[in-house]
Amino acid sequence: MRERIGDMDFMDKMFYPDSVAVVGASPSPRNMGRLIVQNLVTWEFPGSVYPVNPRGEDVLGLKGYASLDDIPGPIDLVVCFVPARAVPDVMDQCARKGVTRMAIPSGGFSEYGESGEELTEVVRRKALEHGIRFVGPNGLTIINTENGLCLPFLPMARREPGNISIITQSGGVGMSLIMFLNNQSARFNKFVSVGNKVNMDELDFLKYLGEDPGTHVICMFLESVVRGREFYEVASSIKKPVLVYKANTTEVGALTASSHTAALANDDAVLDDALRQAGVIRVDEIKRLTEMARIFDLPPMRGNRMAVVSPAGGYAVLLSDLAYKRGFTFPRLSEEVLKGFQENVRADVIRFGNPLDLGDVLSSDAIVYGLDRVMGQEDIDGVAVVLMRRADAKYDGAYSALSREIYGDIKKIIDRHNKPLAMCLLTQCHYLRHVQSRMDYPIFENPEDTVEALAVLRDFHARLGA
Repeated sequence: MRERIGDMDFMDKMFYPDSVAVVGASPSPRNMGRLIVQNLVTWEFPGSVYPVNPRGEDVLGLKGYASLDDIPGPIDLVVCFVPARAVPDVMDQCARKGVTRMAIPSGGFSEYGESGEELTEVVRRKALEHGIRFVGPNGLTIINTENGLCLPFLPMARREPGNISIITQSGGVGMSLIMFLNNQSARFNKFVSVGNKVNMDELDFLKYLGEDPGTHVICMFLESVVRGREFYEVASSIKKPVLVYKANTTEVGALTASSHTAALANDDAVLDDALRQAGVIRVDEIKRLTEMARIFDLPPMRGNRMAVVSPAGGYAVLLSDLAYKRGFTFPRLSEEVLKGFQENVRADVIRFGNPLDLGDVLSSDAIVYGLDRVMGQEDIDGVAVVLMRRADAKYDGAYSALSREIYGDIKKIIDRHNKPLAMCLLTQCHYLRHVQSRMDYPIFENPEDTVEALAVLRDFHARLGA
């Protein structure tokens, strides 16, 4: 049994229910509600699952019921995936059954026009009358990897729990964030697609995930922020990294959003300032949302003293420019560290320093040795390194000493010194994905994100220490 979180009991049952009824699930292979039941079965959800359809037909071997009234025993969560016009009746059934939690993925509400607006008001009013809280409508609702609660109406392979949780206003964008994490060999913990957020919104779930033991980092995709001041207050109090991508910042975006999730635009400049004051990390590229989240798998960056390491002088210069603009400084490397590099040079044509150009060090072992010594230097808070590798190259002859891959060694160095080392691997796409899928620390594909991630890590821990 999961330990409850004080007054968060109600929200806890949204993610850790003992019983789930799926209204609108039939045995037909074309039925979308059936996919929700399929996910619960595939993900081995340990609680009771009750399919509900007008004929009371069984679904995937689970006993079916004609209505919620027919189900014996209590129901913690009702997933209502029926046509929009039928949702109010299901809410009445919930009231009779004593159900106070719902997930409503159905579309056809505010995003649909005037008739949808009227129906939205009916649903909003019934929720108040019956004491029901619900996520949705018009969203993929909830996933919890810790207990197999998987409620989207599309088939999903089960995933092991990670420590990054996602709050998204768009189900499609949310699915892409899961894909981005998967590409980086990263895992998520909880997922919430709030849709039109008629009853529960991003703030309800931000509060919960801010106290959730399984969530270490929170990623948010938003098209609107309805309760701005409360959002600021809650985000300011959370001691976990909160990263936000805010869409709907232009007139065109606002028009599109109004027909998508019925979102209202916000003053972007005001929002940007509020997020910054609250310590929220705002990103300007959707893929960066998950990439920046991964940096928190590394140890804290406890200062702004950086070492820059690259096998190419041009990238050493490029990284240095980026780091300088983000406020990093570059301590002189110790004579002992520099001597270690000097002993492994090939032609002795490069003067070593910080930034550190390793173009004359053609040895994997020497690079590992050097990175270990740099990370061990007391006045270095973190390292940004660029590695270059051709996946299809034969490292023989003069380059044979570079044949050994060093990604596992880098993880050991990070753990040994308890400092962040952010690595950019410049290589073919398929090889980058191969390496990322094997490592449990972030590996970036461009220098800009590598430096930015260290800056994000530094600023977050500086705020916590303030």
